[in-house]
This record gives sequence, structure tokens and C-alpha cells, in this order.
Amino acid sequence: MTMRRAIRFPEVVEAHRMRIFETFTIHFKRAAREVAQLDGNNSLASVHVGRSTWDRWMAGEIKGLPRPATCRVLEHLFGEPAEQLFGLLEPEATPTVATAGSDSMSPHLIAMESFRLADRQLGGGHVYTSVVHYLNTVVAPDLFSAADNGEDSETVFGAAVVLTEMAAWMAHDAGRDDLASGHFDRARRLSQSLTDVTAGANVMAGMSHLALQTDQVDTAADLARSGLGRLANGPQVPTLTARLHTMEARALAQLDSEAQAQRALETAREALALARTAPTSRWVAPFDEAALASETASVLLDLGALKAAAKEAEHALALRDASRVRSRAFGQVTLARVLLAQGQPDAACSVGTELLNTSQSVTSLRLSRQLDALETDFAPYRQVPEVRELLSRMTITAQHRRLLLGSLALPEGPQ
Repeated sequence: MTMRRAIRFPEVVEAHRMRIFETFTIHFKRAAREVAQLDGNNSLASVHVGRSTWDRWMAGEIKGLPRPATCRVLEHLFGEPAEQLFGLLEPEATPTVATAGSDSMSPHLIAMESFRLADRQLGGGHVYTSVVHYLNTVVAPDLFSAADNGEDSETVFGAAVVLTEMAAWMAHDAGRDDLASGHFDRARRLSQSLTDVTAGANVMAGMSHLALQTDQVDTAADLARSGLGRLANGPQVPTLTARLHTMEARALAQLDSEAQAQRALETAREALALARTAPTSRWVAPFDEAALASETASVLLDLGALKAAAKEAEHALALRDASRVRSRAFGQVTLARVLLAQGQPDAACSVGTELLNTSQSVTSLRLSRQLDALETDFAPYRQVPEVRELLSRMTITAQHRRLLLGSLALPEGPQ
């Protein structure tokens, strides 16, 4: 029988916020593909870690190092030699590693945050399959057994709602709006099992946002108002109220209702100002000042208020840290569009160059489509040398993205 040892691996996993197996798998697969490309060895892309192996590593049940190919990927992923990852901890440095069973927080809530972090950094193409697998194999059985095993059914159903909505956004991010629509509808129905109405209102905000992305503007406005109606019958969550009013403002701007859009934005700002002192809901997606500034920039761009739009877009980027790669990328696209609309191709080119440099790891068809549209916006300025060079890079990057997104195609049929 293999002896349990206090090794560094669980500590490193914890530090990288990958303690959920499905989240670790997302990052490991990406690292394997990168190593295969770096080493010119395609076989490395197929290296994987099974659940039982993971469990043994986390428990310290390992006699020696994993296979060389696995070690190569782990070293690339964590930036440490395998000998250190699986080396013994000094007695005084041995931590108490939090596990799903010992953590005061539900493992489903931990999974929610873990998947949300991976999605922000990598894009839905990397994360979707793992989220759906977790929903089907871990959450679904708990929905039926929560009452029997004493687990809080509100927590299980709430996590199911949030993760299902998350899967919807990931499917949309990967270009599968058919899957996204099904997930959103399922999340809405699941939310009706909760006493906390904020979960359902949060789903409405997501559905409104998706409707905007798919040019269903009237539907987007109606969904935002329906979400606000739900909140009227429950606890007030300023961040969600702000998000719903912002979605309404986005729709109104596209409907050329300038005064109403501006009023909705002002109401959103007033609501968000209360967020610091108001209680939060674990079922509500984050919405902060940076998100409001980014959405406001889009509203103002649609309304033609270019100077104010540029100010809001710059403010959003200043607030958003580098770990939010996808959010920053969308913000950079908006800022570049505003600058081009202002007739400033040089400044827009600078933003576009930074965008290409920092968003290479994000697998998002939604972002790819926005980059294609931005390339079209740059085309009239092709005579500017910097723009010509950027357009060449954008073409090459688009080809690379198509190959990457093709390799991450989501499965056909309902999930």
C-alpha cells in the first residue's frame, strides 16, 4: 500500500486556485497543447491526468514522479520542477490543505468561483465541457439527494442555477447560441425552486445580455425589465439592479431612445453606489464599476457621444486588472472603435496592437467576431503604415484563432 506523504502538490494547486479537478483539467489541457507546440512534439497534446490519479496526488499517495511527459506539462503549468512539486514539505511548513469535505463553504460554491476564474482568463471554449461534466456528474445527483443527506437544498439548487447560466455564456462565447438558449431556459426553470428571487433575476440579466448580442433588442429590454420586476419582490442587491438597468440602457440606446437610455444609466450608477454597504447574494454574477464603465462606453458609442464614450472606455480599462484578459479585450475593442469613429487611427492602432498582444490565449468566438469587425473598421485607414502593419497581424491572428477554435468545437446536440 502506498504511504501518504505531505508533498507540495496540493499546496501549489491551492495557490493557483485549481483545487476542483475539473478546473485543474482545463488548465492542464491548455498547458499540454502549449508544450506540444513549444517542443514540436504533437504527442504531448494528448497527455492527460485521470481523476483517480489526481485524487492520489492530492492525498500524497505517490511513490515516485509521474511519467516524463506528464511532468513536462505540470512543470509548464506551474513553473516548478516536478521534483519540487512532488517533493516532501518541511514539517514546519506543512499546511492544512482545505478539501471539499473540510471547507466551511460548499464544494459547489468553490466550484462556481473556480470555473468563473478559469472562464475569465481562458474563455468559454476551454471551460464549457468541464462545467457541463461537473453539472451532470456532481450537481445533478445532489439535486435529488440534498434532502436525504442533510445538505442545504437551497445551496445545491442555487449552484445549479449559476453553473447552468455559466454554461450558457460559455456556449455563446464558443458560438453555440442554440446550446446557450437551452442552458438559459434550464437555469430559469431551476431558479423557480429557490426562495431567493435574486437567482432568477440574475438569469434574466444574462438572457438580456445574450439577446443584445444576438440583435434581439426589444427582447433584451423586456428581459431586463422582467428581472427588475423580480427584484421588486425580494431582497435588494444593488449590483444586480445596476446590471439590469445597464442592460436596459444598452437596448434603449440601440432603439435610439437617448433620453431613456441616459436615465437608465443614471439609475444604474445610483444603484451601484449602494453596493459597498448592501448585502450580497452568492447567486449574482459580479458587476462592478469597471463593468458599468465598459457597458456605458458601448451605450455612448451607440448614441454617438464619442468623447464621453472614450472616457468611459479608458476608465474601464484602468479599473480592470490584467487577470481579466477577456474583459479587457472587449474593452480594448470598444476603445479602438471609439477612437476610429473620432478619426484617430494612430491611437486606435496602439490599442489594437496591445489587444493582439494580450488576448492570444482567449478562446472566444465572440471576441473573434468583434476582432473581425474591428479589422473592417481599420480598413479605410490602410494607407497609414502602422495600420497596415496591424491589419497584417490581425489577418494572421484570425487564421490562428480559427484553427484554435476549431479544435475546441463544442459537441452537437443538447447538453
